Amino acid sequence: MGLDGDPDDYGLPKVDIVVPDDARELDRDVIAYHRELRQRRRRERWHRLARPFTRYGIAAPFIASAVLVALISGVLMTVVSPRPTDHAIQVPPTGVVRHRPGDAGGALPTGNLTVNGQKMPVDTLINVAGLVLIVPRDCHCDATVTRLAQQAVAQGFQTWLIADGRAGRDADDVRRLADTVSRGDAIPAEDPDRLLSTAYRAAGLTAVLVRPDRIVRDVIRGVQPTRDLTPDLRTLRTP
Repeated sequence: MGLDGDPDDYGLPKVDIVVPDDARELDRDVIAYHRELRQRRRRERWHRLARPFTRYGIAAPFIASAVLVALISGVLMTVVSPRPTDHAIQVPPTGVVRHRPGDAGGALPTGNLTVNGQKMPVDTLINVAGLVLIVPRDCHCDATVTRLAQQAVAQGFQTWLIADGRAGRDADDVRRLADTVSRGDAIPAEDPDRLLSTAYRAAGLTAVLVRPDRIVRDVIRGVQPTRDLTPDLRTLRTP
């Protein structure tokens, strides 16, 4: 095809077109044309994929490499680093502290004492504020027991005399001591099973001070003949 001569009546250049006798002679040109189109599309795809990196110039590969290294390092540290051991956190208790029976601040122990030949629960017999005296066998403390019971009576409190490890006629000494207390404010009781002396770890003549709510205020072991329990008894009026 070529151009020759002046333009035609429509102002277009004259075109010299040569049409081959066999159209198959154009196959080579068509194949080359399609090859150029494929190459152009391939270049356009690569430009679109590389556009985010080429936007930052030559620094883009270094930035990508740094991000990749940071991710790999984080994963390795998570897998390889030792895991912390869980430790139980000790939380101090709040509110009212509960003491076990037998300790100061605790309730009376569960069990029975014997009064006038009849068994009676401890917290039924000892049901008001007062002084519990655990009298051991062969105590030789008659004067001390009588004086301590009189101190409780003077403060307006009940007294219980407990025959430790004895029952029946074997507890006559405690009943006799109860009769020496004025106004009959001393109640004798038998404890053949040593319930109270075991709970309060009695040693010698032992005094147990009980509050109005039947909680033990204090336990005094080995009470001496000169001991004055009046200040201790006064504390039973305060919570």
